[in-house]
Amino acid sequence: MSELSDIFQRHVSQPDADPEVLALRHSLTEAKRRAVTQADGLDEEELKQVLPDLYLEIISSNIQLAAHLGLAVGMAVNCLDEQTSGVSISSFGRQMRQLMTEMGVQLKKRHSSKVGKFVAEIEAQRLAWRHNHEFLSWLAFRREDGYPPADRRARLDAFKVQERLLQSRDGISRYLGPTLCAAIEGHDRFLLTNRWRLEPSDEASVERRAWPILSLQPGHTVLIEQARYEHDALMSLEDPPQEAVASANAAVRDMLIAQLVCGLETPTATAAVGRVV
Repeated sequence: MSELSDIFQRHVSQPDADPEVLALRHSLTEAKRRAVTQADGLDEEELKQVLPDLYLEIISSNIQLAAHLGLAVGMAVNCLDEQTSGVSISSFGRQMRQLMTEMGVQLKKRHSSKVGKFVAEIEAQRLAWRHNHEFLSWLAFRREDGYPPADRRARLDAFKVQERLLQSRDGISRYLGPTLCAAIEGHDRFLLTNRWRLEPSDEASVERRAWPILSLQPGHTVLIEQARYEHDALMSLEDPPQEAVASANAAVRDMLIAQLVCGLETPTATAAVGRVV
């Protein structure tokens, strides 16, 4: 086990052992929650007034967390807290994300420290792949919207979805490595409210089992993706049983921890940037 994965697991299993880091984690979660709450129902001009301070608070808290734990462990803890709380930059609306993307570019230029620049860029790329997952869900799967296949294919090409999505993956992989990058992208995708869901039918239950296997991903990725499909099926029910939903959420969280640990096993040269030893 690498030192970084060991640090991450200690903060997962014993969060109270480091009150300073725990306070930063709570602060970051609450900053995201306030951003979602305060921005609800605002038009573009109103968002421009309130969003800069809210986003700056999110980025600042993220940087402080990375400055204590290192870039990779800070991002892993951040994602786990998003899964647990249900609030993430992935849950922000398109208008908010567009403004945040513009701000992220500026923040990257402003920060003088490596950890500040890296965090700002990673968060900007997370916003970017959120846009492209949304386009992908809409154009690839939403057949009931009435767009013929040729038109949807043309839009996929026109929006440069593949090019931009792969660019975001490359950008985050450069700092965190491909395994941790895949874990973070899967986490962001799972929280998307418009994720295309296989219906909870007998036929779809076979697909939910088969598609993750055919993705040719490592075992931990296949298993967590299957768990997400099962969660999707529950959420497609008219009245999902809450005990089953809670159990599905817990299963995804446990598998996300395992996936993040795996991502931290082979750290990149920048993975520990910012860490206080």
